[in-house]
Formats: sequence, structure tokens, C-alpha cells
Amino acid sequence: MSSSGPLMQWLSELARNINQSDPATVGIGVVLLVAGCAYTSWRTWRNVSHIRLIEDTPTAKIRSAPQGYVELEGAGKLMDGPPIIAKLSGLPCVWFRYQVEELVKSYHKGRTQTRWQVVEKGESTETFWMQDDTGRVVIDPEDADVTPRHKDRWRSGSRLGGIARQPAGASRFFASNVGHGNYRLTEERINSGESLYALGLLKSVSSYTSMPTVDEDVREMLRDWKKDQPTMLQRFDLNKDGKIDEIEWRLARAQARRETMKNRQEQVIHSADGLSVLGPTRDGSRPYILSAFTQAELTKRYKLWAALYAGGCFLLGLAAVWVFNAKFI
Repeated sequence: MSSSGPLMQWLSELARNINQSDPATVGIGVVLLVAGCAYTSWRTWRNVSHIRLIEDTPTAKIRSAPQGYVELEGAGKLMDGPPIIAKLSGLPCVWFRYQVEELVKSYHKGRTQTRWQVVEKGESTETFWMQDDTGRVVIDPEDADVTPRHKDRWRSGSRLGGIARQPAGASRFFASNVGHGNYRLTEERINSGESLYALGLLKSVSSYTSMPTVDEDVREMLRDWKKDQPTMLQRFDLNKDGKIDEIEWRLARAQARRETMKNRQEQVIHSADGLSVLGPTRDGSRPYILSAFTQAELTKRYKLWAALYAGGCFLLGLAAVWVFNAKFI
């Protein structure tokens, strides 16, 4: 008997059961498979777009980086003042994320079932420094897609942060997988001094919360131009009829946008105190990425996830077609 015999027999039996099932139930199953296919397709595209952004965006030095969407590299450093302390392990760091799960027991048809239920999770939003050999910039980690290098998981009888510390050495595996305790604690950290890669929106501290949009700057520039009508007519009254018609106004708006973009590119990171903040873009096509891995390592991770999601998309799509054919064709 060929090695594919049992598989083909199982698939044939499964197809027969599907064919005899309720059409509505099978239809819901097909819809769920298609939804899963769409989701994994989106995740594939998202990882590929991140790869292209990382590879196509040049890395800037902090002191000479223009305000706007930039790529920076440096080391994470704590600011003066109270240190950032990871909630579960109590270890100092510049950023952390944690999750507490509780082992929950339930009874179904006389049998005991157990599962892990998330009871608490969160991540730090405190700012910290990124520093290279030319200067430093404030990192606002809120809303960032963070990829830390350190991840610990252990079991404990307590869910209190800062008390139940993760074991070290060889006992770590046993504490995570076969240890005792009704709580499973997971913590990710970026430690002070670690090398960081960041891709985000750079703004001066003074304008971080109130920086106008490009369109607002364009409108302001056009208002200033209109106050000086002779110069406005000299620049944009192409047919010399003494007024700015619709086509000439469009040209003026286009020129104002070009000059606005040029001015923004020429802005260098400085303010009254010489500081700028790197934070989220609020633009879905320009993600805010913060990683303790190098560009090469991060790109490799995104490529791996893109391949896995692409494979999942193919398998879910194939399953959807097969189930549909088994019932309706």
C-alpha cells in the first residue's frame, strides 16, 4: 500500500461526512476559512511592506536627521529620575511588556478541563533616550511595533508584580513548562545599553504635540502670499490678465506644497533645548517600528513571518475550495 493510501482514505471519508452535513454549517465553515485566508494574506502583505520600508529607508545620524519619517540606530539609555522597572521581574530596563495568565479549571461532561486565561497585561509607555555617536533623541514607545530581544516566561503562585522573580539558569525551562503555580507570567524587556533600531516620526520637543500638518502649512503659506498681491501676480499670473484664475491658483498651491516639503526636509532636529522626539506617525502606510534587533536580523524575522503567513494563506484557501467542492459541487 502506498504511503498516501491512508491519507487519501481519510480525505475521502472526510469529504463524505462534509457532503452529508448541514449546508448552513458547511457554509459557515467555508466563510471562516476564507476569512482566515484574507487575514493571513493581509499579514503577509504587512510583513513584506515592513521589509521594503526598512531596506529602502536610509539610516540617519541623530544630530543631522531631518524632522519627519526617519530611520535611526543607537543605544537605549535611561533618563535621569526614577528608573523604569519591569512589572513582573522587578528588573531595570528602558521598556517592558508583560502578561499574567491564570490556570482556570472547568468541568464538562464529568471531565476536568484546564486552560490559561489572561487576567492582566500591559506595557510601559515611559520615554527614554536613544543615543548614537552624534547625539541623542527622546523615544516615545507608545503605539510602537516593538520587537524586544529578551523574553522570559515562568510559573508562580503569585500574580503580584515585582515579587515573583523569574528563575535563572537551567531551572528556567522547568519553571516555565512544568513548574508549580496557578499563574504563568510572561515578560519582554529592552535593557538599558542595548542597541536599538527605530523607524518613526521625528519631531522637535516644542512641536511634538502641536506640529501642524502639511496641508495646514500649505494653507498658511498661501495666506501669506495673498497678502502681497503684486508679488503673487508676478509669480503666478501667467496670462498677465491681472488676476489669478483657477488654473494659476492650482499652480500656486502646488508650488506652496513643494516649498513646504522642502522646508520640512531642511529642518534639522533642534529646538530651544536641542531635543527631538521619535514617535508614532498616525499613518497606516508608515509604521512605527522599535526593535532591539539589527536591521538585518529584523528583516530576516519579517521574511520568515511573511513566508509562514503566505503558506497559511495558501493552505486555508486550498481548504476552503476543497470543502466547498465537497459539499456544493
